[in-house]
Amino acid sequence: MSKQTLKLLSLVFAIVMFTGFTGCSPTSSSNSQNSSDQNSSSKESSNFADEIVIGRLSDAAYLDPNQPMGGSEVTVLQNIYEGLVTTSEDNSKIVGQLATDWEIKDYGLTYVFNLKPDLKFSDGTPVKGEDWVWSLIRARDCETSAYRFIAEAIKDVQSDGKTVTITLKEQWAPFLADLCNFNMVVQSKEHFEKVGEEEYSRQPLGTGPYMLKEWKKEEYIALEKNPHYHIEGLPVTKNLKYMVIADDNTRLMQLQAGQIDIINDVPYSLVDMVKADKNLEIKQFPSTQARFLEINVQHPPLDNVKVRKALIQAIDKDELAQVVTKEFGAPVAALIPETEGKWHNSEIKPLKYDPELAKSMLAEAGYPDGIDLEIIVRSGNAVYEQIATLLKSQWAKAGINCNILLLERAALSEKNQSLNFQLCLGMWIDDILDPSGITGWAIDYAQSSAWYTGLDDKELQELNAKASREMDEAKRVEMYWEIQRRVLENANVTPLFKNDFVWACSNKIQNLDVTPFAVLRSSKLSKVK
Repeated sequence: MSKQTLKLLSLVFAIVMFTGFTGCSPTSSSNSQNSSDQNSSSKESSNFADEIVIGRLSDAAYLDPNQPMGGSEVTVLQNIYEGLVTTSEDNSKIVGQLATDWEIKDYGLTYVFNLKPDLKFSDGTPVKGEDWVWSLIRARDCETSAYRFIAEAIKDVQSDGKTVTITLKEQWAPFLADLCNFNMVVQSKEHFEKVGEEEYSRQPLGTGPYMLKEWKKEEYIALEKNPHYHIEGLPVTKNLKYMVIADDNTRLMQLQAGQIDIINDVPYSLVDMVKADKNLEIKQFPSTQARFLEINVQHPPLDNVKVRKALIQAIDKDELAQVVTKEFGAPVAALIPETEGKWHNSEIKPLKYDPELAKSMLAEAGYPDGIDLEIIVRSGNAVYEQIATLLKSQWAKAGINCNILLLERAALSEKNQSLNFQLCLGMWIDDILDPSGITGWAIDYAQSSAWYTGLDDKELQELNAKASREMDEAKRVEMYWEIQRRVLENANVTPLFKNDFVWACSNKIQNLDVTPFAVLRSSKLSKVK
């Protein structure tokens, strides 16, 4: 889910198909195919290594879908837990995961899902109706989860073990997409009651392709194949190991030495070194990731929208994208990313860098001698430090003097959430296939103080709420285009540049697949011996 603390807790992107009231096809093979698939996969498995090792910068804090979540947790959890639906392999639509199909009734207030037969948790115990009820209600009500808002539309859940019926409080267009989120998964009520809440966060039990084998905190998380997985022949690789390697250069050296097989979030400065090694490959994946500038509007001079617009006019986004991301990024201006297709307002373009115009805008706003500002930046994050240094130089040409304050993660988070800052850099990656996530975070004051900018635009918040309730897709698209125009005018949150995900791996790795939501699809991942 690499992100600032509370973005790590929520960020979201989804599509609802309401024109026809039935959902899509299951992801598993038919029973008639399973026998031949199993025979062929057993022959092929001898060609593959038993283990793949992934080097990442940080360890998980919890392995409970309803505890505070960040990228380090979600990456592992999505190997272990599954829900009713998920995104298709081409990331364009919502398809069944543990549900084979579904029907939407009562004008969008009732969703009835037919379940795959004989589902089991990885310990071999059957998935019961009470597990679905408990899991989805827990997702809605669990106070430790910052993602419970994803499930807040749920009024009631019923299940007989063959179907799951969910009744909503009101029409909610993103609901199918919300069900793809990592906290909307089936969990074992019996297991939770047996081990207790505290131990449950260290002993996950799900229906996914992998199960927890061993967790040595701050060193590694070892996963092994779920012997009761509902898709024959998967996963291909028996064991996955997430190694904690807190330094990017060390990660690369271990990759070059063959000690690990894959690294994610490759620093752009190291890409050429990877390309120069004949045994390694760079993998590039389209993403919903973008970097943003947060502008606190609660204190002078940034409470003046003219000053905020002058600040944005004095940003050279082309330089930022080129210097920071090289060939892997591009400047952006609209809040919703292009990877969201029709939801993205393509009419909004980045401004041409014009420091002289910015100077005159400041003078018009009452600051003919320029302004002094401070931007807080997480220390040790090379990307953010590089962005801040470039912004400081660009702004100086417009008479804007900006001090860079480097802070440790906890201190920066405290200042950010308490609105005790002027400028801050942030990053967003969507979690689901709908625009409601990013608009909610950037607009809703109750949820995030409008991305910690302190802007309480009640009219815009009402429009955003209506967009989530609008079941006519064409009207909903119009609403989100208007929302993006208004965010642009408010000038409290501005996108800087987008970038693809960049991973590196051994050339023995096959089927490395990362979604635009930063999810590694692990079930077909393999390594040639």
